[in-house]
Amino acid sequence: MGAGSSSMQWADGLTAAAPATAAASTKDGLPHLQTTVENQEHLYDLVRMLEQLCVTYPAEAKADFRKPLMWSSSLAPSIFASHATAGHWIVAGKGQRTTVASVAVRSDGQPLFYMESASGADAAATFSARVSSFDCLNRVLQVADEHKLTEMQAIVEANRDPFNNIFGINSDGGKGLVEAFDIYNNEADPRKREQYSRLYKLLLVLNSFDLQLTQSTLKTLHKEKILDIQKVAEELQMLQAFCGREDKFALSLIDWESDYTFSNGYKAPPWRQIYGEISYIRVQCRDREEFIVTASKRGFFINKGYSADDKGNEHLNYESASETYPTLVDLLRGNSPHFDARIDHQEYLYHRENVHGDASGTSAAAAEAGDHALEAGTADDADYGDDNLQASSKDRKAEKEAAAKRNAAAKKKSKNQAKPQHSTEPSLKWRALGLASEDAKSAGKSKLKKGSADKKGRAASSKDPKKRLYRTNSYDGEDYSDSDSAEVSSEEEQQEKRQDSSELPAEYYQIQKLVKYLRSGNQTATIIAICSLRDFDLTNEFNQIAIRDVGGLETLVNLLDTDDPKCKIGALKILKDISQNVQIRSAIADLDGTQPLVELLRDTDEELKCLAAETIAHCAKNARNRRAVRRYGGIRKLVRLLKAKAGTSEELVAISGALALATCSKSSKNKEAIQAAGSIPLLANLLESQNEKLLIPVVGILQECASDEQYRLAIRSSGMIRFLVENLSSNNQELQTHCASAIFKCAEDDETRTLVRQYNGLTPLVSLLDNVANKDLLVAATGAVWKCAQNLDNVAAFNKLNTIKKLVGLMENQPEDVLVNVVGALGACAQTPDGRQGIRESGGITPLVNLLTGTNQALLVNVTTAVGACALDGDSMAVIDRLDGVRLLWSLLKSPNPMVQASAAWAISPCIEHAKDAGEMVRSFVGGLELIVSLLKSDNAEVLASVCAAIANIAKDEENLAVITDHGVVPMLGKLTNTRNDKLRKHLAEAIARCCHWGNNRVAFGSAGAVAPLVKYLKSPDEEVHRSTARALHQLSMDPDNCITMHEHGVVQLLLGMVGSSDPALQEAAAGTIGNIRR
Repeated sequence: MGAGSSSMQWADGLTAAAPATAAASTKDGLPHLQTTVENQEHLYDLVRMLEQLCVTYPAEAKADFRKPLMWSSSLAPSIFASHATAGHWIVAGKGQRTTVASVAVRSDGQPLFYMESASGADAAATFSARVSSFDCLNRVLQVADEHKLTEMQAIVEANRDPFNNIFGINSDGGKGLVEAFDIYNNEADPRKREQYSRLYKLLLVLNSFDLQLTQSTLKTLHKEKILDIQKVAEELQMLQAFCGREDKFALSLIDWESDYTFSNGYKAPPWRQIYGEISYIRVQCRDREEFIVTASKRGFFINKGYSADDKGNEHLNYESASETYPTLVDLLRGNSPHFDARIDHQEYLYHRENVHGDASGTSAAAAEAGDHALEAGTADDADYGDDNLQASSKDRKAEKEAAAKRNAAAKKKSKNQAKPQHSTEPSLKWRALGLASEDAKSAGKSKLKKGSADKKGRAASSKDPKKRLYRTNSYDGEDYSDSDSAEVSSEEEQQEKRQDSSELPAEYYQIQKLVKYLRSGNQTATIIAICSLRDFDLTNEFNQIAIRDVGGLETLVNLLDTDDPKCKIGALKILKDISQNVQIRSAIADLDGTQPLVELLRDTDEELKCLAAETIAHCAKNARNRRAVRRYGGIRKLVRLLKAKAGTSEELVAISGALALATCSKSSKNKEAIQAAGSIPLLANLLESQNEKLLIPVVGILQECASDEQYRLAIRSSGMIRFLVENLSSNNQELQTHCASAIFKCAEDDETRTLVRQYNGLTPLVSLLDNVANKDLLVAATGAVWKCAQNLDNVAAFNKLNTIKKLVGLMENQPEDVLVNVVGALGACAQTPDGRQGIRESGGITPLVNLLTGTNQALLVNVTTAVGACALDGDSMAVIDRLDGVRLLWSLLKSPNPMVQASAAWAISPCIEHAKDAGEMVRSFVGGLELIVSLLKSDNAEVLASVCAAIANIAKDEENLAVITDHGVVPMLGKLTNTRNDKLRKHLAEAIARCCHWGNNRVAFGSAGAVAPLVKYLKSPDEEVHRSTARALHQLSMDPDNCITMHEHGVVQLLLGMVGSSDPALQEAAAGTIGNIRR
């Protein structure tokens, strides 16, 4: 204890050796400890030492002190009477005269522990306590429970020299042991000699503990004073215990700015870690606006917070807006007077794992501090920054208190009027709810709240099944531009199929009676009604609607606010079943029923959390409910449910949370919220599980979120691709579907395509193409094959697996979703000669050409791409020509969709290049040349580039060149020369070079101002642009006026460097241009 107390930090920077009179004092006039992480750790060490002493050396721990340790305790006497160790205490008296004494006594007959009201103080708040043995002190701290550290702090503050009280010696230096031995050796009284002997042994034990604490302190002092994430997390955990809405708390809220953690444990992004930044912390003080703190290796400072860019998007400004402080407490002291005045009067929260675990365990627990402190604190809703939500929570709390008072009055009034209850045998479903037979006899003692139609904020139910009253939801400015708004029509615009009352079956009226009992307010009647409702087939649509029509839905939602867990579990089980109905989900949205469901996710009962999450999974299929889950902070709570280790009992909770998140992830804003809540590492951890019930929703989340580029990067960098590939071989087709769909979306990136091949994922993907009966699996598998085939190495592997033949076989009698992916995959495979040959030999050309007459825009884009790629093969081109495929491609240039126009024009170019007698074929299309020239007026760069490529091939035929010249192709091409798009530059220059071969087109290009912009193309980094531009300049330089323009714009210097190029075409064109200019 000597080392522990001497190394503590006292107010005003004093140590244990400093005069007590100079230190800042408590209300008792005693110096007090500063509120720091170091002091908190020392208090934990003292608690740990005390417990270890009582277990390892029980005889020494029971030794009587020479003088008792005295302090002002905040423990109430009633705690001793109600604690599990009540047999060890004698509680006597009432009010301010209440005293607590230990049953065990000292050798002189006085109790080892005695507590009485402090003189001149409020007995309900402060008591004077004294203890005379470590064993008894340990029992007192057990009674203190979570206030254990507060009591230990009070003992240390009140007893600056504990060795003097315990052993009657001075604690200075090593003389204490000698002095204690002399006292023991010189004592003649046998009774006292026995007492001093035990005290001396106790001193030896404490001395060994002191040495351990000293060594630990020295190791800490020798470490470099550089912050790391562990130290930041420990200090954050401590401060989160001091947060609340009341004025007595030092802070309103403090938490991580983001829950996402990188692989090194830091929360700052990698590009900020290079500046020494570790994490960012959001702070809400009571006397100033919210601000963001940067934790760096140098210390803590306030940054400039969030600011909007030109597009209105908010970004964190990392620049410092304050000086740098060594600790977070010091920063808050310097920037918040309220914090500075309150911090040293806060009570430490005691966490048992911090005492029984080692130092590393303490740090690991600190890393999870944000989750638990926010769940347990009074500011549990404030972390989402929604004022309306806080107000709503207050209203709900006030309503609950009012309902409790009404129930208490009703119970008191009817206590003497209760009738005997008939004992009935509960059904199996009652037993499943945990309802024992004696529960039926305790209706008058129920804690159930009467929360049906009286509750504020809930809709009143109508007795008429044809009339319903719903509350209109107001989302207080909620942004409805969410992607899931488009899905409302599919979910909410369905017409109700109602029947006349004359056709209502008997079950309808039975349900109506049960709902009346459900709303009675009597606990037993409510539970029996719930069980009876569950006896009905709740998967039957009519029974589901019946519960809604008679007002049962409102009552079930209200039951979620009761204190009785059986009622909540029963109501959740019914809601989980009936919420599978579209109309029920819409009605729950009208009732704002998502809020109590989200609040139940914080419950300690795992079954309640599971049922609430599974109900949310059904309700979130409705767009309004999805928004509500996000609005009430449900996304972060659901993500916390994923913190389970594979193969443990926690998997059930993780499964429920994953099911809910998989449904919520259909919204783009929810996807962002899921990632911001730190879901990626948790999902990666859960993928290691062998439980398919867990893997299916987890992979479902990934495949929904993989449409976002940031998610794809996180999935790839977290090593999840390997798990996705492994599960392609699962026997569960639903899991296979989700894995294939996730790969489909992730394979947008070439790195992922390579990883899929390296993890041997191509073979199982191809084998999934045989599941023709399962359309969802087929869509996912063909999509994954399509995206993976965009890597040429993968195409070679697919050719070995006979993939093309399977894909061609899927082009008939399949839905358009499958066809889009199949044709896309064939188009990707056709980029290689082997792929084109495989498509032709498998008979794939004919069905491809036939699909050119379709109307699906995505399918047309893929078909034209595939046909264009196949046209590079002469034999395939002959088949395309024979089937009139080029005419069909040309007709698609009239499409209003620019993507279809561009892909058709790209396909036309290889067709013209490889067709026999291409010039005659093109002229045979009535109005075809005029149509393609008119597309040069398009605003789409991709359309312009593809049309220029087609014109370059058309202009190879003189007659066609003459026709397009008459249609004004030269001035149109001239207008496009100021573009900065290298892709367009390349094909535009090629088209100009080809068009120069007719008449006075060279002069016309010069007059159109096309020469000077072309010179700038030579500064492009793209060598293909250089080659096509040099060809165009070579043709244009045959006109003297164009040579003058080129020379004035410095073309000679640019071309001189290209004369030595390794590209013969570029070399020849550059030299020819220079030669024409010199002439």
